This record gives sequence, structure tokens and C-alpha cells, in this order.
Amino acid sequence: MAAACCYGTLETVPYSNRTHFIVLTPGGERRAGEFQFARMKELMDEEGKAILPESHPDSVRVTRLAMEIVRAAHKGFDAGPEKSPYGVVEDSLEAAAQRDNDDRLVKAGSKKKRKKKKEPQTKHLDGLNWEVVLVEDKNVNACCLPGGKIMVNTGFLRHFKTDAELATVLGHEVGHIIARHAAEQITKNMWIFILELFLLIFCDDDENNPKNIATLTELILKKPFSRKMELEADHIGVLLLAAAGYDPRDAPAFYEKLGKTGGGKDWADFLSTHPSSKKRAQNLSQDKVMDKAMELYREVVAGRESKGFFFVFR
Repeated sequence: MAAACCYGTLETVPYSNRTHFIVLTPGGERRAGEFQFARMKELMDEEGKAILPESHPDSVRVTRLAMEIVRAAHKGFDAGPEKSPYGVVEDSLEAAAQRDNDDRLVKAGSKKKRKKKKEPQTKHLDGLNWEVVLVEDKNVNACCLPGGKIMVNTGFLRHFKTDAELATVLGHEVGHIIARHAAEQITKNMWIFILELFLLIFCDDDENNPKNIATLTELILKKPFSRKMELEADHIGVLLLAAAGYDPRDAPAFYEKLGKTGGGKDWADFLSTHPSSKKRAQNLSQDKVMDKAMELYREVVAGRESKGFFFVFR
């Protein structure tokens, strides 16, 4: 616990400006992702699920789309104000309110200093060996791992035919990597495990208590946090989609279609690690989300140099 507090870092998530505490170093996160990705490939082989060769037309297509998204992200990192290597995201409402309060205190003679604006954490993306593999699997699913590793099932291509639809899911997966969600989840799970041990101390010797506590923390902590990460990845992803030159207005329709394909139930949202497709579509359709994405998209379509998906939010 002491080591985690000493070596962990507070980081700012690109775009959302959300601050999170991470105990895993970028290097450790990358190595863990690469190891797990290699293991997943082995499991695919053991289960008889073929990984399509890089030269397969579908693999070439998915990799091309993924690299368009990645290039759009890095273009944004390089286009910030004052030639900052990674740009600056807008302040959250809470940060703006805090800054206004600081100014009032300073004017009143307080010695309280104004907080500096934090830049988003993007160093973990430097030098990533991005790799996209297409797995012969009818299930409509995709996943990502730290280190720039993305796995997509061919089931996606059977249900979603357009480049814009595939770019939407790839933007979502890249959004997870940009936000360091895997490292954050490991950190959260560590605190939850400690909480579970603490709760067990005050429980009787009923053999069902560990299972009951684990179920409770799963429902009220782990799954809500997972759904929050999914929404954040959706948000980052739609900005990447726009910066890559795809109409972001296609994203809400994609999630609605995804919901019909998967057959999920809105009422069971609280039992899932993912929000309902309806909620995801509604979240992206909000003016505060779509207006910013459309500003990026119009710049790209007009052929002007994009200011980057960070800089546009100042």
C-alpha cells in the first residue's frame, strides 16, 4: 500500500481532463499488454480460431483504418497551442470554478496560489508498436490491450460494412489505450481488494461472506466504473473518428445498430460492464459532444490543417 502511494502518479486523461491515480508505470503497462496479447493469440490457436494473415484483404482494411485513427490522434498531439508537443485540453467545469475561486482569494489578500493547468498524459503513447489482428470469429466483438494491441473479430465485418462503422469501433479501442484504462482498472481493483479484506474483518465466519462481498463490490464498484470507462472511450473515439475524416454523426447510429446486433436489454444495464447501446448513442448525440466533433470534422473536410482534437477544446 505504501509503495503504491509513493510510486503511483496522478494523471490527466486526454480530452476529458479527468484526473486518475495510476500505480502502473507506462513501461510496465506496455509489457503486461504485450504478454497478454501474445497469450491471447495462443488461446485463439488452441480454440481453433484462425488469425487472418496480414496480407488478407480484410486484415489490410482493418489495419489501414486503425492507422488512420492513430495518425489522427498523433496529429492532434502535435498541434497544440504554443507548439506544445501534446496540446492542452479544456478545463473541466470543476477546474474552472476552482480557478475563479483562487482568483477571488488572491484579490482578497490570500496567499493561496492559483493552480497550474495540467497537460494530458500522453507519454505512454510514444513509440508504441501498434498491432491489429483480425480473428475468424462470428461473435461481434473487439478488444484492446496496453501497448497498442487491438483484436477484432470477423463478426464485426459481417454486420458492419462501411469504413465509418469500423472506424468507430477502432476509435473506441484506441480511446481506451489513450486514456490508460487498463492501468486504471488494475489500480481500482487493488483498492477494491483492500476494501473487501477490510469488510471481511468485521464479518462473522459464514463461509458465504467472501462471495457475497465480492458480488456486492462487483455490482456497486467494478461494473459502474467499467461503464464509465466505456463512455469515456466512446467520447474520445468519436473525436478521433472526426479527426480522421469520418462523419461523427455516424457514431450514434453505429451504437444503436450494435445494440440490435447484440440483443442487449436496457433494463439490465446495471448488471453489465458496458452501458446500453441506447445510452451510448444518446451520450454521443449531446450537443456538447457532437458540436466539438463536427468542428473537427469540418476542418478536415475543408482540407485545412486540423488544430487537433485537444486544441479544439480550449
